Amino acid sequence: MGSQDPSAPLYAFTETRVDLEILDQGPVVQIQLPSGRGSRPPRRIVSTTAGSSSFDNEETYSKSCLASVSSIYFSKLHKYPQSFLWRVVDNNKVLELRSTDLCKHEGTKAEATVVLQLRFPSAVRNSGIAFADDRGDTLSVFVLTKDNELFTLAIPNKSFYNPAALEEDTERWCKTSRPSSFVLSTPHRLVAGSPEHLVIALADGKLLNLTRKASQDGSTWQEMSYHDGKWGSSLRGLINWQGNNTVRYDGTVLDQNAAIAVEFAPSNTHLLTVCANHTLKIWNLARGSNVFSMDLLGQRREPQDVPRVMLDARNPAILRVFEADGAIAGDEYYALTYSPHDGGRFKIWAIRDADQGRLGVRFLHADSILRPPDPDLHPESKTVWKVAGFDIGGGFHGSAMELWVLMRSNKRYKIYNLKFDLIDLPTSWHDRWTLTASETLSQQSPPHLGIFGPQDASEQWLDYLLYPGRYTRSLLETALSIYRSARTLIATDDAKATLEERLSSAVAAQVTCHPLKDDAKSGTPFAQYQEAMHQEWALLYQEVQDLEKLQWQPLTLVFNARYCMPCSIFADGYAVIRGCGSLEAIARNTPAVLQGFPDLFEVPSIEDGSGHMPKLPDELCTLIEGAAAFTRTFSAIFSHDCSRWLSEELWQDPLYSVTNRMSNYYEKCGFAEEITDSAIDGLKDSLGPLGSFEGLTTDHFLAVIEKLPHLMETEESSLISSRFGQKVLVRGVQEMLNLHAQILFDLLIVVVFIDVEAHEEVVSESKLNTSSVFMALSERLKQCELIRWLAKSVWTGQEEPRKSPGKITVPNKQAGASLTVLESLFAADVRPQPYYRQSQSGPMTDTIQDLLVWITGGNDPSMTLDQVLVTVQCNLLKQGNIDLALDFARFQPSTAWAMYIRGRLQLQLGATTEAALCFQKAAYKMATKHSALNDQPGDHESDSESDLVGQHYHLASAKLLSVEEAEHFAKGLPKYYTHILHLFRDISCPSLASKFGQLAIQFAPQLSLEIPTFLLKSLITFTLQTSDIQTAYTSIMRLPQVEQGRVLPDLVKALLVLPNGPSQLLSLPWPAHFHAAIDAELADERQFSDKEFGGLSTCSTARDRRRILAAWRLRHRDFRGAAAAIYSQLHSQVTPHQDRKHKAGVVPGPRFGGFRSSIERTEKSNRGVDEIYLSVINLMACIDSENQEGKEAWLLNNADRGKRKVVRIEDVRKDWQKELDRRSIVEGGRWGFGVVGDDMELG
Repeated sequence: MGSQDPSAPLYAFTETRVDLEILDQGPVVQIQLPSGRGSRPPRRIVSTTAGSSSFDNEETYSKSCLASVSSIYFSKLHKYPQSFLWRVVDNNKVLELRSTDLCKHEGTKAEATVVLQLRFPSAVRNSGIAFADDRGDTLSVFVLTKDNELFTLAIPNKSFYNPAALEEDTERWCKTSRPSSFVLSTPHRLVAGSPEHLVIALADGKLLNLTRKASQDGSTWQEMSYHDGKWGSSLRGLINWQGNNTVRYDGTVLDQNAAIAVEFAPSNTHLLTVCANHTLKIWNLARGSNVFSMDLLGQRREPQDVPRVMLDARNPAILRVFEADGAIAGDEYYALTYSPHDGGRFKIWAIRDADQGRLGVRFLHADSILRPPDPDLHPESKTVWKVAGFDIGGGFHGSAMELWVLMRSNKRYKIYNLKFDLIDLPTSWHDRWTLTASETLSQQSPPHLGIFGPQDASEQWLDYLLYPGRYTRSLLETALSIYRSARTLIATDDAKATLEERLSSAVAAQVTCHPLKDDAKSGTPFAQYQEAMHQEWALLYQEVQDLEKLQWQPLTLVFNARYCMPCSIFADGYAVIRGCGSLEAIARNTPAVLQGFPDLFEVPSIEDGSGHMPKLPDELCTLIEGAAAFTRTFSAIFSHDCSRWLSEELWQDPLYSVTNRMSNYYEKCGFAEEITDSAIDGLKDSLGPLGSFEGLTTDHFLAVIEKLPHLMETEESSLISSRFGQKVLVRGVQEMLNLHAQILFDLLIVVVFIDVEAHEEVVSESKLNTSSVFMALSERLKQCELIRWLAKSVWTGQEEPRKSPGKITVPNKQAGASLTVLESLFAADVRPQPYYRQSQSGPMTDTIQDLLVWITGGNDPSMTLDQVLVTVQCNLLKQGNIDLALDFARFQPSTAWAMYIRGRLQLQLGATTEAALCFQKAAYKMATKHSALNDQPGDHESDSESDLVGQHYHLASAKLLSVEEAEHFAKGLPKYYTHILHLFRDISCPSLASKFGQLAIQFAPQLSLEIPTFLLKSLITFTLQTSDIQTAYTSIMRLPQVEQGRVLPDLVKALLVLPNGPSQLLSLPWPAHFHAAIDAELADERQFSDKEFGGLSTCSTARDRRRILAAWRLRHRDFRGAAAAIYSQLHSQVTPHQDRKHKAGVVPGPRFGGFRSSIERTEKSNRGVDEIYLSVINLMACIDSENQEGKEAWLLNNADRGKRKVVRIEDVRKDWQKELDRRSIVEGGRWGFGVVGDDMELG
């Protein structure tokens, strides 16, 4: 076959990147390993999380955070965890290990989130790390250091989910040795065939075979040295040659026979090596001999030609060994090699019997030239691309195999895939290459100058930089440190200041250093300030971009043959390569490319009865490309306005027809002023293959919408996502969602433009119904807006795991982790698709699409988007995320259920009036026997079905409502209003609690319901607190007579507190059986203390209380009782000591109380006493006049030291006369000059 390179490959895959920041992963175990030379003892540090670090410059950041080498080891054991990502950081002295399993069996409860950081006493060799599976639950790790020490680490698998699994005694699982061969030759590369078998490639070209018994711990190894047997090799082993036939790698000079790539054969009986001199060698390990040797391209080379083909030891992408059982009869296994010479060529070696030399090893497809794909199709391009990695696997009997190739040019890279049958490889090699797209969150446009809206420049930049998953905290911290250092800004932040606060303060401090201009051309001071802020943020962003380029430098490509899943490894990142979904593939390719792969896409079918032909992928691609090119002509400000007004349009209740809505949107955005004629002509040209505007149909747009995920996989999976897998899922959702949203937005813009401006060019509405297309696109955009919010909002709840309606699960929040709402509520519920199921899009893409569908309701047709929105809001309220709930409120629908939850939000915000309005708006549908979750009528007639309604609301609210609270719904307005009463009672809001209590009582008779006693008593309590005496009185009247007596004292006390309380007490129509109880309450001497009222009562003295009692008795013609109440006031006017002096006839003189200064007060008191005597005498006279027995009127007095005595009207008159005589003595000045004792008589 010819050597023609493939052209215009299909984008069939895409990367889903995740950073490796420890802050989001889990606990970190840092261990200082001991040296075999008896250095300092090991240290073990366990931290809950590792905080983000800040570095002064790029060099320090690179050495500390970025890996020099990294890869993934896939365990062959069927136990979790199985995938171990390892990388060497911190000046090559720290080996970091973590699990990157995306899923696990549903019965596995452990979560492998622990990160192990093993610090070695000296730097680790770049090719000196190997892994092997133990027979038990132990991961064997072998490490070569530059001090020529071999470390053997037996790490229990459970240490990746239990930090305490690694024992404090490091020497029990960490052993060191120093093979004697290291004295004469430097170790270069290490591979492991098993925990008991290692092979080390030495710099002099020899191989060191190390073995041990299973019972040995790794401190000693049995050594056997292999070489090719030539005398030159032996001589070079003794002399350090550094001529043209040597290469330098990792500080070591390698001989031309040194193995730079080493792999075991599948049986572990042979070893394949590629040497620096461009030679493939196969070694028989049992005999220790080289049984096969040949140039990688099968050419014979003279010794003087060897320097021209020497291989670069820095690039390990040279050799891969793989199996293809049954592909070709007699072949045991195969090897794939790559030579960068002669334009770059791959070769496949078929090994039947390696011990037979060239008779047992042959080239497969020897006549075919298998060159790697050329990423740069321009013939004049001078860009140099190199193969930086490749891997091969998959298939059965040699069919459906996959080859993955990583091409790199400086910091740019591309990943290619080739699916082929081993026997028919040359046919596929020419034109079946597919490409991997790399679209990351950081590639989205940053904020533009002049676009502020409701947010200023700082807010927009902070939202962009701190978007979850876009940049690591360590990267932002380092960028901030570099930004400050370049501008000599001193960090004056509070030690507890957040990263957001420190970023803002640094930029603001730099802006304030430069004064604003006074000239009119520079604009207003505010505009100048915003422009300066934007410019400074842009400079900080440049530092972020420089560091990000270092972070995402590609290191290698690995392929998990067991699951047929490729992964790319970066300096500080990891990417799962997944298949593109249908819409992703259409949007990322050109129509011409899609026409070349007709078998890769299922032709859509739209059953609308119109007889239209189904739309091919290239037609949809033309439409999507044309719409995207049209919107790319918009200015940044115009694009922002279109997005902003669309967001408002999507979530507003439609008050106008669809046509009017499109016209209003057109005018708000200013289409007429912004869209140029050239842009319109360009849109027509791009849609030319479809017939321009006249050729567009409704089916074109609906076919694009059909490509969006709308159904979940129905096959049940026994897998669940791991914590790391959930992180990958969320990143995949973010990237896929951004693409979907952009496509829908572009199409909607085209539809609005056609409807308003180009409607005349459309043949008929039956062909292109812009209104129906607009509504269909709007519904999908609403879903995108929802998921986008979930994916960017950081969760702050820390509740235990729980199950909520809509089957939403809230996992435990890892300490120090920053989970998004999407990851917290939804990601754990979607089960990963098994990786043995091969499909066009791949299992990972299927799982991401399932998650998108699950968020919007899943396959359940009864689960609407409105219910999902309310369920999310309930979860936010349940977890106490009030700020997020307030922001999410704009997505809430107008259903009664949503209105009720809005009321609960207002209640937590303290806006009781707004909450009451929301509860009232939702009352009818929440109380009646309807399904208020989606405002659809339902029928819940039986009691059992009614109980199910309460349980349904309990689950639908994410358990925000208790079971008892949920039982108040769908059972009538009284039950509903009673529930609202309890809500306001719990927050001590009696006024609104009273209001809803009255509503509950008001609607009870309409339903022929008996008013519950507890409801009336609650209402009485609230109305008394709000001084609503009339309602309290009415409620008491409705109580049973037994209960009335229990609450009546509370009403009497409340009346005595009010300014007009006594008048109300006397005016209310009290039943006869209340009279005695009220009289007893008023006459209770325990109530006569001023302390009982705390200064709040207008009846704040015992005298006022007795007057009210007298008035009460007088109103009910109890003259004796009224007289007794008034008469008791006479003895409350003076103290007991003064009373004794009055009895002795002693009055206070000037020396005992300042008589002259109290004359006016005394006269006033005297008038009050006279009024009391007159009132008592008159009341007793009334008793006498009504006394039918003709007896003299009397009353009982309890004021004389607790003794009761009978007082007659004559006694009262005598006492009054004595009082008058006392005053006369005082007024005449006939008092004594001193007080000798209490028995002193007047002289």
